[in-house]
Amino acid sequence: MGDLMLYGSYTLVLFYEYFRTSYAYTRLGKIDHPAALAAALESGDISISFQIE
Repeated sequence: MGDLMLYGSYTLVLFYEYFRTSYAYTRLGKIDHPAALAAALESGDISISFQIE
C-alpha cells in the first residue's frame, strides 16, 4: 500500500489501497501518506508531483 509503480514501459501507477492483481509491476517508490492521497482523490481534481530524495 502506498507505492509508485511502473506498468510496462511507460505507465505510472499510484497504489493507495491494497488489492490482488496478476499484473506485473516494477516498484519505483513509496507514497508517504497513502490515506491522504485517497482523501484528496475523493475531493476532485488534484495535481501530483514527484520528488527524488
